[in-house]
Amino acid sequence: MRKRQWLLLASICLLSVRALAEPGLEEILREVVARDDEAKQRLLRLEYCQEIRTDQLDGSGNTKKTDEIRLVVKPGEGLLLVPNSSAGTVSVQKLSSQQLREARAAQQVSDFLAMRNLVPRYAIQLEGEDVWNGQRAYVLAFSPKPDAPCHSRADRVLNALHGRVWARKKDCSVLHVEANLTRPVPIAWIFASVDQLDVWYEASSPSPDLGVLPANGWVEYRVGTWFGSNHAKQQVVMRNYRRGDLTAGAAP
Repeated sequence: MRKRQWLLLASICLLSVRALAEPGLEEILREVVARDDEAKQRLLRLEYCQEIRTDQLDGSGNTKKTDEIRLVVKPGEGLLLVPNSSAGTVSVQKLSSQQLREARAAQQVSDFLAMRNLVPRYAIQLEGEDVWNGQRAYVLAFSPKPDAPCHSRADRVLNALHGRVWARKKDCSVLHVEANLTRPVPIAWIFASVDQLDVWYEASSPSPDLGVLPANGWVEYRVGTWFGSNHAKQQVVMRNYRRGDLTAGAAP
């Protein structure tokens, strides 16, 4: 009997120690924001290749038109890579106005995914743990706050999103994000609404010294109006991270 009591007491103590060792939600969120800020600052000091593909879709989701741009991103600038298949070379040009708009649209998605912006906007719960690409991760579910500030049409849309964040348990680096709308969102009285907005993001660790950095992601949206709909999907891939200059004319 006494042996059983000691075993029970030891089990309770062990569970208590484990509970104390596990961080709470607030601590996890603080670390998630800090690691994400560090990754974004690190990104500003790196050179990398970015590919942006924008598909215009029909009502059935089939591709009608595709635009693709490939960029070499250096600290403070972006240069367009133009392949010459006959010569087997790649020339470097400045971005056109349209290409700048597409790059800025991709940046808007990145701004939404910034944890410093996401964490205060949503109600967040720790759902548990999972494995993402072989790494243990906290799963954080976020949903709209009823009293979230709404100063623009963009706020109205963002305030209707819900989803999940996978944060690496080792250091709270963001590995993966999924989000979509809880409902259609009117953006121009009764004349237009955002009927679909799906966001998917994945990070990777290209090398131990670079840490966790963006790898790929996409956003698909459908805006309905009295005159039809605008349905599109934009995919972004970021790769070949490195320090030092990229040589113009060399394929990424």
